[in-house]
Amino acid sequence: MKTYTCPICGYDGLDELPYEKDTYAPSYEICSCCRFEYGYSEDHDVDLGYIVTPDEMKEAAFQLYRKQWIEDGAVVGHPESYPKEFQGNGKVKRDILIKQLKRLKLPLDNFTFLEE
Repeated sequence: MKTYTCPICGYDGLDELPYEKDTYAPSYEICSCCRFEYGYSEDHDVDLGYIVTPDEMKEAAFQLYRKQWIEDGAVVGHPESYPKEFQGNGKVKRDILIKQLKRLKLPLDNFTFLEE
């Protein structure tokens, strides 16, 4: 079965594409790793000053949610659905988190969690 990658945390176990490529229509799936709900969280869990986040601002919403999630300890959103071997004390293991974020091709030197 094909899986998809979360644009927030890099987890590659999503059942559906988070957003349609052409229309950017959300799937409303919830990532079992970071608990981001595509089509809901960018409007309700992130405050960019919009009632509905414009498509061109989605990446900013992703960055803000990702930053907060990591600063809060990268807590696993749905531990029962996220691989047990990727978890430690209810959080994503540091080496797994780094691996996931690398999938997103993010500059990891921007993340303070690497300075531990």
